[in-house]
Amino acid sequence: MAQAGNVVLGRFDEPVRMDKAPPAHALTEEFYETNPKNDFARGFAIQTVGPLPIAFGKQMVAARKAWSWGLRREMMDYNHWASFGLLGEILPWADNTMTLAEDKDRFGMRVAHVTFNLHDNDKKLIAAAKKKTEEVMWAAGAITVLQESRYAHLVGGCRMGSDPETSVVDKFGRSHDVANLFVCDGSVFPTQGSATPV
Repeated sequence: MAQAGNVVLGRFDEPVRMDKAPPAHALTEEFYETNPKNDFARGFAIQTVGPLPIAFGKQMVAARKAWSWGLRREMMDYNHWASFGLLGEILPWADNTMTLAEDKDRFGMRVAHVTFNLHDNDKKLIAAAKKKTEEVMWAAGAITVLQESRYAHLVGGCRMGSDPETSVVDKFGRSHDVANLFVCDGSVFPTQGSATPV
């Protein structure tokens, strides 16, 4: 239902100006496939990301607990930071669901109730991906490395499958329940993989 998407930030002596290039202009999928040497299935990708100042400020609040004048000092150092995003695959566990709650919105429609938990495989993958991404940042010459935990690319709200009891759409993206209704976005994927679902 989501993708592990931690951001690893590195501070460099020389200015980097991470906002001066396309956000995702470099990517490696070397760690994407399941490696039998690991104690978890699937893998992750590492890509450059270029958060603009507002996003960078949020990352400094999360990673450094910076606030007020401390946040201002971090923001003045913006040009010396670079960031990598790790994109890890969270497996499609049956207990991660989206159902209708009893609560209703202002129009009387039942609202969504999302249940999402990380399992052991997900936790191990995230830990390994964070460690490897930090190693890459240190190898690039960073003098400080920080992390912001986050998730990205939510999927799975209208899972694709052949059984109407466990899925919302069929293999063509057509609703099991509503004639001629097709869902054409990332919500049909039961798992995210480690790439942007565009």
